[in-house]
Amino acid sequence: NKYCKRDYAIMARVLSQIENNDDEHTKGWVRYMINVEFVYKKAKDSRIRKGTMPMLIPATDLACKCPKIRANRSYLFLGREKDDSPGGIVTGSLGVTQRSIVIEWRDEWDQRMRRFRRRARKCK
Repeated sequence: NKYCKRDYAIMARVLSQIENNDDEHTKGWVRYMINVEFVYKKAKDSRIRKGTMPMLIPATDLACKCPKIRANRSYLFLGREKDDSPGGIVTGSLGVTQRSIVIEWRDEWDQRMRRFRRRARKCK
């Protein structure tokens, strides 16, 4: 299942898009500031923590607008921290690629995500 195949599953609110992105490592990527509100799953060596952190998305992926990332909205993010993204280069950043799953959050999903977390012990 998609939950088991990902390194992390978080619910986070998008705070803002950072317009000025002159960093050499993140050229071609759009930087957002997110507030991680709940961590459902993460790897043991993960950098993901509750609180504010930068998130990077390829500019080409934003063109499809699926979903359109908006400030002051919460999303469910599932992905792999080790994917080829500047998230690994820019310390403390979360890289979101085409292999990641981003869905606008619905409050009724909280119970379902907690159930996935309990079942995750059986993931292979």
